[in-house]
Amino acid sequence: MKDQNGATVERRKARKWRKSADNYQREVLVEELRSKQSHLLHLKGLVHKEHEALREECSTLRYVAATHVLSASRNALYKDLMRTHCDKIGRLISKKFDVDEHIKNISSYRLSFFEKLVICRGLKFSLPHKVSPIDVQASFEKLYWKIDDKLSDPNLKELAASTLRSIALNYIQRKSPNPPKALVKALNLLKERDDIVITRPDKGSGTVVMDKEEYLRLLRQASIADTSKFTSIDPNRPKTRGRPPKHFHPLLQKEKELKAVLHQVLPEKLAESLSPKGSRLAHLYGLPKTHKPTLSMRPILSASGTYNYKLAKWLEEKLKPLSMNEYTIDDALVFSKEIREHPVLEGDILASYDVTSLFTNVPVQETINILVEKAFTDNWFNSTYDLNLQKDQLTQLLRMASTDQLFQFDGQLYEQCEGVAMGSPLGPLLANVFMCHLEERLSNDDLIPSYYKRYVDDTLAIMPGLDAAVSFLNVLNGLHPSIHFTMELSNNDSIPFIGTLTSFDFLLSGK
Repeated sequence: MKDQNGATVERRKARKWRKSADNYQREVLVEELRSKQSHLLHLKGLVHKEHEALREECSTLRYVAATHVLSASRNALYKDLMRTHCDKIGRLISKKFDVDEHIKNISSYRLSFFEKLVICRGLKFSLPHKVSPIDVQASFEKLYWKIDDKLSDPNLKELAASTLRSIALNYIQRKSPNPPKALVKALNLLKERDDIVITRPDKGSGTVVMDKEEYLRLLRQASIADTSKFTSIDPNRPKTRGRPPKHFHPLLQKEKELKAVLHQVLPEKLAESLSPKGSRLAHLYGLPKTHKPTLSMRPILSASGTYNYKLAKWLEEKLKPLSMNEYTIDDALVFSKEIREHPVLEGDILASYDVTSLFTNVPVQETINILVEKAFTDNWFNSTYDLNLQKDQLTQLLRMASTDQLFQFDGQLYEQCEGVAMGSPLGPLLANVFMCHLEERLSNDDLIPSYYKRYVDDTLAIMPGLDAAVSFLNVLNGLHPSIHFTMELSNNDSIPFIGTLTSFDFLLSGK
C-alpha cells in the first residue's frame, strides 16, 4: 500500500514539474519572440533608409523598376522560407516529445527524469546567469567615458548620459523567466558527479552518458596504449651541463624552436603573426562509436590555441587546393546529384570502404614529400602566394606543424610520435593528400570502379557484385603497409555513408 501511495506521489510530482518546465519553455519562447520583433523593427528601419537613398540616386523610372524587382525577389524568398518553417513546425508539433529519444545512457548511473530533461536539451544547454545590477551600471558607465571625449556639445553629453542611464535601468528592472527549481537542482547534481562522462556520439546527434572509468579505458585503448605512436613525456628539466634555464617545460621548448624556424624561413611580418604566444597544451578526448556493434572510441585532440596551431591553419589554407581530386567529396549536394544521375546495372551492389584509424596511420614524412612535390610543380606555391621558399623549408614547416604534438591526458603529458597530429588543421589535408596519391595509382592501373567517391577515410563504390567488391578490398589493402581497409556491404539495398542513408533509389535522408 505504501509503495502504491509513494508511486502516486511521484507521478503527481512529475506531472507538476513537467508543467512547470513547459511554462518555463513558454516564457523563454515569448522572450525570444519579443527580441526577434525588436530586431525586425530595426531591420525595417534600415530597409526604409536604403529605399530613401535609392530614390535620391535614381530617376523615378529606374526607382520603380528596381523596387519591382526587389519586391518580387522578397516575395519569392518569403514564400520559400515560410514553406520551410511551416514544414518544420508541423513535424515538431506532430511528434510526441520523449526525453529518452536523444539520450544513450550506457553508464551504471540511473538518470532521474529531471536529469534527462536537462541532458536531452544538448551539451550547449545552460541556464541564464543573473547579472549584478552594479556590474550593469559599471559597464554602461565605462561605455559613457569611452564616448565622452567624442562629444563636444554639453547638451549632447547630457543626452547620452541620460539615454545610457535609462537603458541600464530598464535592463536591470527587466524580469527574466525563472527556470524550475527541480531543473536547476538536476543540473547542479550532474555537475557534481565525477564518475560519469557526458559527451556526444562519434556519428549522428544526441548525447551519450558513460562511466568515467570505461570512457578512459576505451580512450587509452584507442590512443596512448599504442606505444609505437605515443610516448610519455617527463615534464621535469633534463640534467645537462652548464647553467640550467630559469623556466623549463617541454611546451616552452617547442615554442622557442618553432619561433626560431619561422623567423628564419618566412618574411618578418608573416613570421611574427604565426609565432606562438601564450599557447596551451592540447587536450585529448574521445567520441564513443555507438553506431558500431562493439563500443569503441574515436580519439580527438583539442588543438586550438596550441603552439603550432596558427602555422598549421595557415598551411592548410594555402595547400588545400592540392588535397582534392575528382573522387573527393567536398559538397554533399553535389554528391547527391551525381549519384542520382549514375546508371545502375542489374546485379550492382553498394559497398563502403573505411580506413582503420587513418590519421594515426598516415605515413607523415612520405605524405609531406608528396605534398611538397605537388606544391613546387611549376613553382606553384611561391608564384601563387608571392613567397620565396625552398622545398626543404616548406618540408620543415609542415613537419613542425603536423608532428610530435604535445598533449595532456588524465593529468599526464604525452607526445604523438607517429601519424598526423589528431585535431590539427593539417590532419584532414594530409590524410586527403595521401589518399589522393593512392587513388592516382589505382587510376593509372585502371582499377577504380565505375562509381567511386571518398570523404576523408570513408569511401562509397558501386560494384558489379560481391566477388568484385571483395577483390577491390584486397586491392586496397595491398596499396600500402601502413593502412588497412574494412568493407561494409549494403543492407536492403541501402548503406549509411557520411551521415546519410544511401540507397539504390538514390533518396538521401538524414540519419
